[in-house]
Amino acid sequence: MKNVAITGVSGYIGGRLLSRLAKIESVKGIVGLDVKPPAEKPAKLKFYCRDILRPFGDIFVDNQVDTAVHLVFVMKPTHHHSHARRVDIGGMVSFLQACEQARVKHILYLSSHTVYGAYPRKVEPLTEGSPLRPLPGFQYSLHKAEAEHLLKDFAARHGDVRLAILRSCPVIGPNAADSVAAVMFQPVMLRLAGYDPLMQFVHEDDLIELMAILLHRQQGGIFNVAGEGEVRYSDVIALAGRKAITLPGWLLRPLMGLSWTLRLQKESPPSGLEFIKYPPLVSTEKLKREVGFQFRHSSREAVASFLSASVLSR
Repeated sequence: MKNVAITGVSGYIGGRLLSRLAKIESVKGIVGLDVKPPAEKPAKLKFYCRDILRPFGDIFVDNQVDTAVHLVFVMKPTHHHSHARRVDIGGMVSFLQACEQARVKHILYLSSHTVYGAYPRKVEPLTEGSPLRPLPGFQYSLHKAEAEHLLKDFAARHGDVRLAILRSCPVIGPNAADSVAAVMFQPVMLRLAGYDPLMQFVHEDDLIELMAILLHRQQGGIFNVAGEGEVRYSDVIALAGRKAITLPGWLLRPLMGLSWTLRLQKESPPSGLEFIKYPPLVSTEKLKREVGFQFRHSSREAVASFLSASVLSR
């Protein structure tokens, strides 16, 4: 690994990965692409203000990029479905074209455990061999699964490319104020009557360290990512010190559907309720076995670190 490109370099994960890679001696240069500049600009960074849909293969070629990380994605639910698809899927096509043009040898993609969908299951936790069943009506889940298919097709056509896909549970930590995971911590949190599922989280520091290791080793593979242990949804609410409203599904689903349709709320369409009922739990045994990675923070500790930082920042 000599020259690394990061799309979405100014985002929550991109900015932290940038800082981490800048400290690795084998990284000679970092090419960052985003529509806004990053908060930090280490000496190794060469930043390009570039929309993901505008071809950028010339940038990869000019900077002799050999390793590329793709992070651009519409993270939060949106009513602008066509725009989200252009960014998520069109952006992936643009990224892969740039990788092909520059003959990139290692690709790392941050996917999501939502590719497994949210369904009642008898077998838990899910392994990387479990079928992808993205949740209908939930844009993030559907697009992540489709993006993975594009990556796998690309890797199949380019046998010399090492592809790493990380199916991560929600990422959280002290710097997660604007992250997707932070959205769940509303002043009043919703509970679905009859459901109190186990949930997994990963601390931002663990994810960044894992990405740095895989990039340094130029290691490929598909890996689930989640901090040790699980935490009940009711415990998450208690840790946050939030009030909760418990409603039956027959009432909550139409309320969410109506408020989403009328644009009275933008947190989630009604399909998102399935992730409160049946959030997928994933096994990280493959990651530990093949990479030797050990998480330093449990799911509970990751949530606590975010909440502690939120309190201190008030």
